[in-house]
Amino acid sequence: MKSIKILGAGLSGLTAALNLTRAGYDVEVFEKRNDCGGRFRGDLEGLENWSSKVDILDELKSMNIRINFDCNPFKTMYLSDGEEKIRIVSKKPVFYLVKRGVIEKSLDQGLKNQAVESGVNIHFNSKKSLKDVDIISTGPSSKKITAMDTGIIFETEMDDVAIVLVSSKTSYKGYSYLLVDKGYGCMCTVSAYKFGNMKTYFKKTYELFSKLVDLKIKNQRNVGGVGSFLFKKKLQEDGKLIAGEAAGLQDFLWGFGMRYALASGFLAAKSIIEGKSYKRLIKKRFSDKLKASIVNRFYVEKFNNYEKILINLGKKLDEGEHINLLYEAYNLSLYRRVLYPYARLSLSRKYKD
Repeated sequence: MKSIKILGAGLSGLTAALNLTRAGYDVEVFEKRNDCGGRFRGDLEGLENWSSKVDILDELKSMNIRINFDCNPFKTMYLSDGEEKIRIVSKKPVFYLVKRGVIEKSLDQGLKNQAVESGVNIHFNSKKSLKDVDIISTGPSSKKITAMDTGIIFETEMDDVAIVLVSSKTSYKGYSYLLVDKGYGCMCTVSAYKFGNMKTYFKKTYELFSKLVDLKIKNQRNVGGVGSFLFKKKLQEDGKLIAGEAAGLQDFLWGFGMRYALASGFLAAKSIIEGKSYKRLIKKRFSDKLKASIVNRFYVEKFNNYEKILINLGKKLDEGEHINLLYEAYNLSLYRRVLYPYARLSLSRKYKD
């Protein structure tokens, strides 16, 4: 039986591990923290369901992942600039809400339990040299941060709701969000590139959400994190496969990276099991979507009033059409394909550090 060693027990590492174990490999995972999900503190995050015609739950099933974690569908959400509020409604879930961190029913703990049940041996509080592992899935590099979020989680009596706030007052070229699900809430602001004003941005985020809805917050706790996007993906090094954000696989527009992490972990396992080129598998699965996200980020960086553009566009569309617009934005149309080289050059100069 061949032994496989994986560095990092995040989404990509655990997905690779449980698929390799199912295929008969002896798998060991080395995690520097004391549990899976240690990066997070109970954050609520959206597992996006608009970038593909395939529902994410069906995709998870194809990757041998069971739903043993909270995964609640949201078919309605709101887009706001702090003044107007537009309802977005879809026949299929726009996203599935999941918890992150070392808490019961989180995505991280669910994957850990599945991996352990399948026979994966996870070593916590453990470090391993890169030269001694087969797959590297260590998450975002602290030296290559392109996005940051800060906010709170809390208990509440509010009804379930999802609101995305786009305003230059509440983030730099990013967005803020309020998510409430069954008495559990999360409010955060996300910025790209410039992070010096995060506390000020969140204070304004809180103020604007207070005007949009009747906030009922108690027992709040701070949360936050970072994200990493690389223009030149680092998929292999000295024969080691690199998955998830460690490889720079991330949506460059809004930072929805969980689907990328899960799929890249699955493809790393697939390349080993079937003897296929990992780079080719990744390119086929992600190339067009990553290029589209660069063009989308270019739009946001170029237009100072992009929030008004989004609001006006949202008002022109009928309910049910927004999900189709999101799908088109996350896939490489002919127009985006033509614009891509210029967008990449422009942004790579800005984010060169």
